[in-house]
Parts: sequence; structure tokens; C-alpha cells
Amino acid sequence: MPALGDSKQNEVCGDGKMSAGDRVCYLWQNLWRNLATLGRGPAARSFAPDMARARAEMSGQSPSRLITNVFIDTELPNLMPPRQLDVLEVGCGAGAMASRLAVLGYSGSYTGVDIQDYFKRERGADFPFTIDFHRADAHTFTPQRPIDLMISVSTLEHIPSDAKLIARFPGFFKPGGVEVHILPAGASLLPYLWHGYRQYTPAKLAGRFGPDIELVRIGGLGSLLLHTLVITAPEMFLRRSPRRAWPGVYEKMMWLALRLDRVLPVCPTAYAVIRKH
Repeated sequence: MPALGDSKQNEVCGDGKMSAGDRVCYLWQNLWRNLATLGRGPAARSFAPDMARARAEMSGQSPSRLITNVFIDTELPNLMPPRQLDVLEVGCGAGAMASRLAVLGYSGSYTGVDIQDYFKRERGADFPFTIDFHRADAHTFTPQRPIDLMISVSTLEHIPSDAKLIARFPGFFKPGGVEVHILPAGASLLPYLWHGYRQYTPAKLAGRFGPDIELVRIGGLGSLLLHTLVITAPEMFLRRSPRRAWPGVYEKMMWLALRLDRVLPVCPTAYAVIRKH
């Protein structure tokens, strides 16, 4: 979710038009920063998605998105058993997360915030959440009441002043509240190339969220290779999409990639950050 905010940035943004020089600067800047913090910060555990759940999610999406969906379905009920909650999603897009939470058994109020309005407001009469959408700058938005749960998926890397925004989050919560954020890992510079402002290493995440966080690796070497070779290379440079042209083949490749992730859970494509209040 690109957002307005402090324009005095040294970071190059990969969203929108970029000159050749901008692209080179972006890659060099982020490669150097990621390598500078390599091996530092808190330890992270690996998430191995249940393969039956993963197969149900295979619909041509990227490995990171698939694993993220399974992660939410699997881990969130363990963090917060399904019940009535006040939920805030930062960078909500169309609001698909509200439907995912409803399927998991949650209910209550859902507030979505995004700088663009792609939000789908049509919900059935029996939808278990009251829905509230705000087209707003995330840097200045404050929920109307304390929340139980905050979620963001591939959002904070698009925020110019992410550290300032993250510093505001603790004031949003009821006691016992939980934050869950999915962010691109340092290794994702290879498959994503020019995407947002930055990637995150454990050291960077601890610097922004504090030391009392739980980090979870999303994906591994298999996911990294699949995204780079089958999505990024052909779609970005050849304008071809093997995953859409041959969905059955792509599903088999995804299956193999997830298996390889279990054996080599290194070079994750993303991290999940869990912070409790």
C-alpha cells in the first residue's frame, strides 16, 4: 500500500516509473543494506505449510502468497482463538482478509485502511463482521476504538516512513492484542527486484518492532527459485506467464518447491512478524 508521508527519504522506491539509474541504485542500495545486517537479529523459526491446505490454495499465485494464506489459516487461530474481535488491516486492498477471517470463525468489526480504494463493499447479510473502510494515509490514521488484532500483508515495504508508523502501533491495542505482519525478506530482492522501498532482515525487524517479537520464515530456497525462474524472469523480461499458460505444470512445480523448502528452509521470501501487547 503506497502511502503519503515524509518525503525526505534516502531510499529509492521501486513502485511506479523508474529510470535505468534508479533501478541500478535501488538494487545496489538494498543489496548492500541487506548484506550489512546478514546474520544479525533474533532467530526465526520456519513455517512448513500443511500440504493438503497448500494444495487447496494453489491457483496460480506466487509461493509467498500461497504460504502466507496457509500461515494465516494455521497460525492465527493458535494466537487468538476465533471469537469476536476488533480487527484493523493496514493496506487492505479489496478486503479479502475479512472474508478469510470470517471463514476461520472470527466475527466482530473489521476496519480496512488503504491509500487507494479497491475495497469490495458488497457482503452478505449474514457476514459476521461490520465493515469500515478508510481511504487514508496510514501514517496519520488512528482507529476509532482499541483493537484486538492488526494484520498487514506485503504493505510496510511500501510505506515511506515505516519506522515512524510502526512506533505508533502499540497505542492502538487493547491488552492482549496481537500484530501479524508479512514482509519481504532480504533474499526476496532477487525474485521481486524493484518492489516497494526495501526488504527486511531479522536485524531490521528487531530495530523497528523491538526485541520482543516472534519471527517466522515464509518460504525457503524452493520458493525463491520458483518465483525467480518461473515468475520474475519470464513475466518481467519476456512478457510471458508460464504459470497462467500451463497451470497444471505450475502446480507440480509449486508442490516440488514447497517440498524443497522443508529440506532447505534458507533464503526465505518473506518473514511473518508477530508482536503481542
